[in-house]
Amino acid sequence: MTHEELRSRAALVAALPDDDPDRAELLEHARGCAECTAALREGEKLQKLLGEVRLPAPSPAALQRARDAVLAEMEPAAKGWWLRAAAAVAAFLVPLLFARHRDPEAWTAALAVLALATLLAATAGALKAGALVTLAASAGFAFAAGGVPGFPSALAARLGAECFTVEMISAAMPLAAAAWLARRGNLRPGALAQAAAAGALAGQAMLHIGCSAHALPAHLWVFHVGGVLAAAVIGWLIEGRLSARGSESAV
Repeated sequence: MTHEELRSRAALVAALPDDDPDRAELLEHARGCAECTAALREGEKLQKLLGEVRLPAPSPAALQRARDAVLAEMEPAAKGWWLRAAAAVAAFLVPLLFARHRDPEAWTAALAVLALATLLAATAGALKAGALVTLAASAGFAFAAGGVPGFPSALAARLGAECFTVEMISAAMPLAAAAWLARRGNLRPGALAQAAAAGALAGQAMLHIGCSAHALPAHLWVFHVGGVLAAAVIGWLIEGRLSARGSESAV
């Protein structure tokens, strides 16, 4: 370190601990240099003054402004979770009212999946990859109900369009709730895709009761799991449109 560097850094070196190499080098050099000794003493005085400075506590008004800003960020999500959860429950109940076939032995599994779908809808936006989590839950449910898919049967194909339509209707309810909340300033990455997929998963839970082919693997994977996948993609596309509109309006 040169003479000029030692002098220019004296104030910083003064704040270093005693065993620091730079401080030791400056002290060694200062023994034979009056200018560096003076610079070191000035640095020590400056550090002492800085140590005596006490910042004033934030005023109640400043704390209130910070609190209001945090609550304003959290408020839409706090108010919106119950709406998305209620929409997921409706996504299960509404199609069930029109179901022509009901399997009384399937209620336990259906209600368990409905509870999961409701949770996923309520927390839409908490995870960017929430739609993938929902899709994984749908696939796991299909595997538990029917196993590995094989060749589709005539019954599986005949009921496919109906089941797919049911899941799209179910997906529309949480998706509409999430989109409405998004327009009120609560658009979080992945929220709409997760909400739509959760609604379709609630529809899949209903189909476990109301679909006469709910034990056929090919039907489950193509139309039930496929419906959840399609719902997630639709939610993702709508989210992209809303984000683009928000960016244009902000310009």
